[in-house]
Amino acid sequence: MSADPPESSGVVRVRTDLVLDQLVSRLLGRALELDSEGLDPMAEALLEKVPGPVRLARLGYASRTAETEMFEAARQPKPWLAERVTSEAPRAELCRELAAEEPDEKPDPGEGSWRVPGPGGHVRHFLALAAADEVVHGDLNGESARRELSAGEAKRCFLYGFYARCCEEAASPAG
Repeated sequence: MSADPPESSGVVRVRTDLVLDQLVSRLLGRALELDSEGLDPMAEALLEKVPGPVRLARLGYASRTAETEMFEAARQPKPWLAERVTSEAPRAELCRELAAEEPDEKPDPGEGSWRVPGPGGHVRHFLALAAADEVVHGDLNGESARRELSAGEAKRCFLYGFYARCCEEAASPAG
């Protein structure tokens, strides 16, 4: 049996079934609503560069928007990302690089998408898998995957869109 993380870590253990029921389903539902409303043409152009199903990247983008609506912590600045957004690296390359850093399994606190303020990397892990299930098996808007994606590939497509939205936030004057 593993020990609980120290209180100073800021990590709280939660039950997976509650995360899925209370957070993931609500975030995915809101992301689906946001995605149906359409995206800014510049965001759309960036998402078209995802190495996988664009629909999955769109849901990652919309999920980050849903996070900022639902969680005050998600609206906190990301100075580490703001520095990287202003560098010379093209944004699509940065999104691919950040998404590639995410492990296939749930990331440990401080790893991968945990660095982005909000509900946490464990929630995003389950959210990416739920979004992939919608896209690959739900055949939303007539788009189906040309091949089965591994969970890791699907997660990285989702996180590409997630990080595209994070980069927009970091680049904004308030970001």
